Amino acid sequence: MGVFQPVQDDHRSLEGRIVSYIRDLVEQGVLTPGERLPPERELAAQLRVSRTALREALHTLAALGLVEARHGRGVFVVGGSLQATAQRLSLALEARETEEESVARIRQLFEIRRVLEGAAAEWAAQRAQPEQIAEMQAVLARDRALRTAEEVDRTLISELDGQLHALIAASTANRLLVLLMASLLDELATARSRSLALPERIRRSLEQHTAIVEAIAAHDPQTARACMVAHLDDVEQAIVHSLEAQGGPAEQQTARDRGQDLPDRTVGE
Repeated sequence: MGVFQPVQDDHRSLEGRIVSYIRDLVEQGVLTPGERLPPERELAAQLRVSRTALREALHTLAALGLVEARHGRGVFVVGGSLQATAQRLSLALEARETEEESVARIRQLFEIRRVLEGAAAEWAAQRAQPEQIAEMQAVLARDRALRTAEEVDRTLISELDGQLHALIAASTANRLLVLLMASLLDELATARSRSLALPERIRRSLEQHTAIVEAIAAHDPQTARACMVAHLDDVEQAIVHSLEAQGGPAEQQTARDRGQDLPDRTVGE
């Protein structure tokens, strides 16, 4: 297969670059449903990446519903209608010019997330297999180590954040939900980046992720849903407050009129 090229270097981690590269090939139709990827060693050589990084990336892609590992047969591309779904959602959620429209877009995204991910957490608490729960706990442990490190790597934290949410969706055994989450990947990544630019979110998200995973591990659907919705509410509020604080005096006065507390002006630096 000659479609694979070395993964280009940019600001993201190696795993993140591999995920984006293979996802783009799927969405562009270069890789088609049912097509088998080259063996791990061969694919790693073509991409010029380590097998460890490739394995982590394929795991994330599987959680997002883009590829599927079939025992004894290899890794196959799945999800035929993903590209069209992604394009429609991308057009519906395309970036606007004004802060007001940006805030509206964030609110729309989080309305969708509360529906999809609230249900995902509830179903995960009912359906997640022991190995899936162990995987969530392992990602959470890596996440905790990064968030409590002396120097915080927000790029890696953002990717682990996305991986955890993808694992929760995958553990629902609901293929359509996973595809919808995958189609929102870019919008979700943008929201995560905005959230993690706020210093207080580093600690709060860790605490909230821990509560969600603990509820799933305890097979407590109601608590899992409640913890996920509370987490998303908190993230949305932080992002919206930050956007409004970055606007002019009119936007700040509007926020005060609604009784909202504005973050410190250094937030996000």
